[in-house]
Amino acid sequence: MNDEFLQPISLDEPPPAPGKTKTGKKKPSGLWLVALLLIAGLMALWMLREPPVETVTVVPAATAIPAPTATPDPAQRLAAEAALEKVLELMRALRPAEPGRWAKEAWTQLESDISVADGFMADLKYREAAEQYTAVIPALEKLKDQLPALPESLMPQAFEAYAAGQKIDAVALVQIVLFLDPENEDAKDLLPRAENADVSFAHLKKAGNLLESSKWDLAYAELSRLKTIDDQFPGAEELGVKVEEILSAEAYKKWMSQALVALGNDDLISAEAWVKKALDLDPVNQAALDLHQQINDRMVQQKVLLLKREAEVFAHEEKWGEAHKKWLEMKALDSGAPWIEEGLAQSLKWKVISEKIRKGLADPGSDQTGAWVKEMQEREGWPAKLSAQADELTAGWQLAVSPVKVEIVSDYETQVEITKVGRWKPFARKELSLKPGRYTAKGWRYGYRDVRVPFEVKPGQKDLVVEVKCVEGI
Repeated sequence: MNDEFLQPISLDEPPPAPGKTKTGKKKPSGLWLVALLLIAGLMALWMLREPPVETVTVVPAATAIPAPTATPDPAQRLAAEAALEKVLELMRALRPAEPGRWAKEAWTQLESDISVADGFMADLKYREAAEQYTAVIPALEKLKDQLPALPESLMPQAFEAYAAGQKIDAVALVQIVLFLDPENEDAKDLLPRAENADVSFAHLKKAGNLLESSKWDLAYAELSRLKTIDDQFPGAEELGVKVEEILSAEAYKKWMSQALVALGNDDLISAEAWVKKALDLDPVNQAALDLHQQINDRMVQQKVLLLKREAEVFAHEEKWGEAHKKWLEMKALDSGAPWIEEGLAQSLKWKVISEKIRKGLADPGSDQTGAWVKEMQEREGWPAKLSAQADELTAGWQLAVSPVKVEIVSDYETQVEITKVGRWKPFARKELSLKPGRYTAKGWRYGYRDVRVPFEVKPGQKDLVVEVKCVEGI
């Protein structure tokens, strides 16, 4: 690069010829063009510049010198602090009882007045602060004096909030009562229920809406849920009574309808079960009572017919004792039916005869059996099996009273006697005809010990020999 361009040029000298330098050499033409453009740009910028801002010099004002602060009176400060301590003492006693809930306006005003007094204290205006604190003390003491009687007045408010589902207010009021009276039984009982007041109220409200919508089952279910949470919630019992009355009426209609349908289908067991449900709801309802009586009458009829069939089966089998028992059961159920009397009399007749035959067969030789045999000679209309039993009794009796040949053997030395039969002098053999039964033969002989020989004569017995001899000397 040529350093010629950096050399100073005298303003008094004429400019060199175009295209040449001072030394006569030729100058490049492009450089001049750039210089001209640069100068033109600078002139444009200068023309567009903003006018200069006039500078204003501010002279600071003179600083005022504060007046000296007066020294506070120590006595006033002590008075203010004593009044403040009294206020704080009363506030500490009142705050846990939340006066804002039961003395809202008075408490708000007191807090405002105390705030003003606090401002005076902060500004070291002890006289004004003492006066302000002292002014609020009577009002605070008045509130404090109300604390002992407060539980009695707050419990109704707490219960009202609880019943309205206002859990926060109800719990807060109960806790205030318990703070003032920790052994208050009503408050201790209400507190756990108040803690669920919002949920309980929601269940009650929903149950009421469902009842209005005729959704009784759902309303009942909602009340049941409420009962599991709080079975003493106000309004629940009354609403429950309404729901139960409606449900009972609906259930009564349903059960009576079911009973009538079952009766029409001759399903008496189901009909009785349904009508009993209806009577459980309304024990004095005449319609239910009449229907129950109608069902009972039908059931008696069915029972009597069943017993009649059973009695006829026993009669066919000639089990007269069982048949008579069935007729007695029918008589107990329906004493007015004449055909029951007829069946009862007939079954009794054959039962008595059957009993006589049974006893006669047990003792065929008795006089009573002989009397019964004579009674049973006439058998017109007798059942075949019973008549055959009478024939058996007659044959047994005849055999029992027919004499049996009995041979008594002795030794020509012994005298023999058979009670109610006879007494004989000594013999060797004697043939007697004795009725079946038990006998005792006695023998005696001078110089010998007496003998007694018991024996039994059985009906139809043959070759019965009884030996009677006295052989043992004295």
